[in-house]
Amino acid sequence: MSFLEEKIVLIVLNQPLPSFSTFHNLWKKAVYRACTDGAINHLHSLSLKEGYSNGHLIPDLISGDFDSSSEDLRASFAKRGSEVIATPDQDETDFTKCFRIITDKMKERSEKVDKIVVLGAFGGRFDHIMANVNTLFLAATLTDIPVYLVKGVSVACLLQQGKHVIETDTGLEGGWCGLIPVGGPCQNVTTTGLQYNLEHGHLEFGKLISTSNTYEEDTREVTVETDRPLLWTMAVKNLN
Repeated sequence: MSFLEEKIVLIVLNQPLPSFSTFHNLWKKAVYRACTDGAINHLHSLSLKEGYSNGHLIPDLISGDFDSSSEDLRASFAKRGSEVIATPDQDETDFTKCFRIITDKMKERSEKVDKIVVLGAFGGRFDHIMANVNTLFLAATLTDIPVYLVKGVSVACLLQQGKHVIETDTGLEGGWCGLIPVGGPCQNVTTTGLQYNLEHGHLEFGKLISTSNTYEEDTREVTVETDRPLLWTMAVKNLN
């Protein structure tokens, strides 16, 4: 699974950023870049740390309820080209509201996008983590573009009903993976390429979930066939 050889949209959430080299590679690859509210604090700090001038690391979009960033900093980014959109509605998270804006903008663009990568999706408060996972479910109703939540050594995406092929020979993969039935029971799951495969298996909280799984030796891909949405998570080389 690689983000660096495809066209991506990059969303940066309000969490500490990964190492500069990793972040810069994703930033350069992105055809559209967005920050939610307090994420611009981390972006500004990284710019200062790396000695960047005012013309670097300017997101296309900054959105949120703006309870985590200063008006002065938002104005500074706006002067350098960022579009700043206030989304005060408290029924949805800043991430969800930002995602809605981005999907609308992607519909207006003719450029093909392969993936939407979300940095800072894990860590910090557990309720925030679950809210980010919930946005994965919402995302499936808004776009067909695959969405990946990323933080540190963890990546997660939502597999919709049907059969999926996941490449595991890109050189970025770590040693573990898992299948988590977050949205409800999955009654018919079949996998190949894993050390502990399922054949028409049942995954459900309070019963069986697949964590700390790994790959068959020399496998180049994993297949997952599921009757309901199923969260796939896997280790990647450290992105912090």
